[in-house]
Order: sequence, then structure tokens, then C-alpha cells
Amino acid sequence: MFILSVLKDAVKLVPELFDKDCTSALTSSINEKYAGRVVPKVGLCICVYDVISYSDALLHPGDGASFSTVTFRMVVFRPFHGEVLKGRIVESSLEKGIRVDVGFFSDVWVPPCNLRQKAVFDTEEKLWTNELEHEDGEGDGCERNYLELDQMARVQVVSTEFDTATKSPFHENEIVLPGQKTKKAALPMHVVGSFNDYGLGPVEWWNFD
Repeated sequence: MFILSVLKDAVKLVPELFDKDCTSALTSSINEKYAGRVVPKVGLCICVYDVISYSDALLHPGDGASFSTVTFRMVVFRPFHGEVLKGRIVESSLEKGIRVDVGFFSDVWVPPCNLRQKAVFDTEEKLWTNELEHEDGEGDGCERNYLELDQMARVQVVSTEFDTATKSPFHENEIVLPGQKTKKAALPMHVVGSFNDYGLGPVEWWNFD
């Protein structure tokens, strides 16, 4: 789910940070710039893991801040293929499928083609449901198990995709980190998942005891 990525960037230190240890000051500045944002083809940045190296500070005329080229390792959210995530169902759509929120990242989508077999969309309830035949032959027809909003569910990662249409070096995602407010912006990264395997889908469907 989380990886360490090595990044390199020019980091600005404002005068208010000059009294801090250099590494601590650089870490604070990098976190302010990167935390909660997506770096295309890398992932969603969480926080700085450590600072590997940094250049001597440079001063620009007319600017009281200093600038250093810093190489650092960033904790990044980028789930791998086949990984199973656990989150809450927050949206159900005929066209897009089901969206799952894993707590700090809310753009995990299970498209209709990756739902379980016999999944149908109930246009009245506006929810996806699985139609199950009674194994004991009792009852009339099929039993409907709805994938309801706010249900906890397990989703298997199929791919992580990035929006590369914009030229911005990184973009805000919808994420809540400690000390931050919820960001609502275009989502340049989304995870494609699947419910079509044993143990996947709503947690209450499965009994592993």
C-alpha cells in the first residue's frame, strides 16, 4: 500500500525556519509542499521519510528566503496489483460502478465489469445488488444482496491510474491528513479495483470464523 519514493526538488526555506535544525526545517517545507498531493506516475504523497542530501543554501536578491536542492524519500500511497484494501462504500453508479473510501483516499473505483457475476443495478434503490439463487431450493426466485452505502468492503487492486493531461508537477487530491482540512479538487489519481473473487465485496457477506 505504501512505498518509499526518492524525489529531488528545489526547496525554499523562509526566514522563520532559519533557527531550526536544517534537516527539520527542510522536512517541514517539503511536507507543506507535497503532503496530500499526487505526483504523477509516483503516487499520493503522505509525508517525508528522511532527507538524503541537500546542497548549500542560495540567496536570491530581493528575497529573504534561502533555496536548496534536496534529495529526499517520501512515503507514498500507491497500492500494488493484487493488493486487497478495506474501505467504506460511498457511491453507487450505473455507469461507473462502486466507489470505495479507504479513509485517507476516496477514489477507489470498482467498475461494473469488475463486480461479482450476476450483479445488477437496481434503478429504484440506485444500488448495485447480487442476485443469489437459493441453494436448498426453498423460496421463490433469487435473493438480492445489496451493496449498500456505508458498508465496509474489501476490494482487490487491479491498477493505479494517473491523469497526465495536465502539465502541473503535482496536484491536490481529496485527502485528509492530520492538521489539514479536507481538500476537494480534481482527482488526478484513482485506483481501479475488483469485487470478483472469494472474500471480496461487503465484509458482512463473508464469514471466516
